Amino acid sequence: MKEKVASLLNQQAQCVLATQGHQEVALHLMAYAFRENLNEIYLATYANTLKVKNIGDRPNVSCLWDNRTGNNADHAEGFAMTGFGQAREVTGPIVQSIICLLLDRNFSLKKLLSDPAVVIIAVSIDRYQWVEGCYSQSMVYEPAKQALNDYSQ
Repeated sequence: MKEKVASLLNQQAQCVLATQGHQEVALHLMAYAFRENLNEIYLATYANTLKVKNIGDRPNVSCLWDNRTGNNADHAEGFAMTGFGQAREVTGPIVQSIICLLLDRNFSLKKLLSDPAVVIIAVSIDRYQWVEGCYSQSMVYEPAKQALNDYSQ
């Protein structure tokens, strides 16, 4: 299961981040990076956005990845993966390491990541849920936890 999760994360350039507002769920299309152990996803956004406000108020979030092609075959042949976890703003020396990860996967973010109004968000993933084949097959993968401070690069 870990190989499936890693393969999809490597194939896709974006995910859909779901945050909870006071009255509704908000969805945000996001570029991302991740660590090899799959326990954290990293995002960059402007500090004054709805997603940052929602994360500050309610840190439980989910991220969605899939292989949609936009046709009916997706119902039988498609798959989707949701990562469930808690999001937080990252500060301190580790930010530069995360920016390097983001740029390695998404060089088009260079201008965004150089803006001082941008913050880095880490989503600590508790579990991934993988659903495929008419959405009748479901598998769960729980990555091992590792503290953010344990990373060096």
